[in-house]
Amino acid sequence: MKAPICEVCLKTDGILCPADEKKLQEGIISELDVKVARLLYKLLGDADIEFKKAVEAGDLVVIVVGEGDVPVVIGKGGKNIKALIRELGKRVRVIEGMKAENPNELKKLASDLFYPAGVFGVNVVYKAGGERDYKILVFGRDRKKLPEKPEVLESILSQITGKDVKISFV
Repeated sequence: MKAPICEVCLKTDGILCPADEKKLQEGIISELDVKVARLLYKLLGDADIEFKKAVEAGDLVVIVVGEGDVPVVIGKGGKNIKALIRELGKRVRVIEGMKAENPNELKKLASDLFYPAGVFGVNVVYKAGGERDYKILVFGRDRKKLPEKPEVLESILSQITGKDVKISFV
């Protein structure tokens, strides 16, 4: 299993090696990343998956994994997800992570996160100084289908992508 912390830290509870402790203090990884990485390791062992990041907002935890790893993390009949929900005490969503460097990748990321609500498209908002923000367009009829409040989803997407993301309804 590939994770943001080393294999030794995955296997031990309570303490981190100096290198991973430094990552934690510098904000490269979070306490939630460490907790979720260890839980996934306990559930999946040395499965060939990549855990990238965990983001929390409201009562929703989003686990970002590598390409094609979502079914393995969810588990047969959802058994792994159920165990994660029990351990974390929050709702859990697993999505495939990507850089989201263009609107198409951001649309795929948003579609995975917002499911079952439909994403119409992504607008790029250019700001002074060359910065770009993104506006995700969601069908108005799907407003009630969103898995969480729009503000919470904006926060999660912003944390995952490192870009300012807003949701608009069309």
